[in-house]
Amino acid sequence: MQLINLLDKVREKAASDEAFKEKVIAAYEGDRPIADFCRECNSAGIEIYPMDIADADESMYAAMRRSTNGGGENSPHLSWEENVFGSFIEELRRL
Repeated sequence: MQLINLLDKVREKAASDEAFKEKVIAAYEGDRPIADFCRECNSAGIEIYPMDIADADESMYAAMRRSTNGGGENSPHLSWEENVFGSFIEELRRL
């Protein structure tokens, strides 16, 4: 299953389960945010692994760079867009 679908499941669970939401947000604020987030998701039955998140960041960033002014190394640096995980946690905080 693609990461976007898995994150949708996390979002749905967080919207209906305040304790789960607090755990995944607290995981983000810990020493090992991605590993702890994945552990909380896996314990809730949503199989997400650190490499899924790393790959999503790389793939999305590469796609945006290719689509910016013809792509290549001369395209502007994209700051917030390269952090799928951080953006997702911020979205959960607003639920």
